[in-house]
Amino acid sequence: MADLPTDLSAEVRRILRDLRATRLAATAWPAVAGDLARLAAGVDREDEAVVATALIPLSQATFEGKVRGRLAAADKPAAVVVATKPTPALPIVGAVSAIVLVAIGYLLGGWVVAALTGAFALFILIVALAGTRTTRDRLEQRRRALAPSAEPTEPAPRLVVEAITQIEAAVA
Repeated sequence: MADLPTDLSAEVRRILRDLRATRLAATAWPAVAGDLARLAAGVDREDEAVVATALIPLSQATFEGKVRGRLAAADKPAAVVVATKPTPALPIVGAVSAIVLVAIGYLLGGWVVAALTGAFALFILIVALAGTRTTRDRLEQRRRALAPSAEPTEPAPRLVVEAITQIEAAVA
């Protein structure tokens, strides 16, 4: 049983618990196995510096797995989102509404009110333009902008799970 400080032992257990549930790219697991070997060596020697250093890449891998999981969940539209279909008339209606708002604002209070209604009219035009994209288009754009890679993820291999179990037993 390793004699590490309580807070460091708790951090090791937390990261290992998260890592056990993480899904990573197949190419990432060998690096994680190497980091786990360094962590196990540090725990066996009760070397706080080595343990703290070994936790950094494991924490980063766990964070990457969580991000990938959230992005994968983002591919599914929420239940309350109603699918839209492209309507080219929406920007035209938005532009006409914006012009009418600015004209009414000018007639009611001059250029100051026209500027305020112009800002509101710009908002209406933006909403109308947003309505021309489908839900699928929005999801594709979000996936392209945020996805770290298109490589599929997989759960921890048996070797990694065994190493995690061994380290958890040593830290407990």
